[in-house]
Amino acid sequence: MNELDLSNTQALVFTVILIGFLMYLNRRDRKKSAKRERESTQTIETTSEDLSPDYGRYIQLAGVKPWGY
Repeated sequence: MNELDLSNTQALVFTVILIGFLMYLNRRDRKKSAKRERESTQTIETTSEDLSPDYGRYIQLAGVKPWGY
């Protein structure tokens, strides 16, 4: 590591600390994504049985112009 003017021992310590920091960030990110995944599976989704049978017709009528222009 000539650019930083470090000895071999300093370069080794720096590398070990850098690898440890990257492993810490990776572990923290995995915990956050696992928590997000658990929260997303716990949300209640509305099934089609809970919807009104005329639900699709309302959407179709939304695009119709009543005066036919």
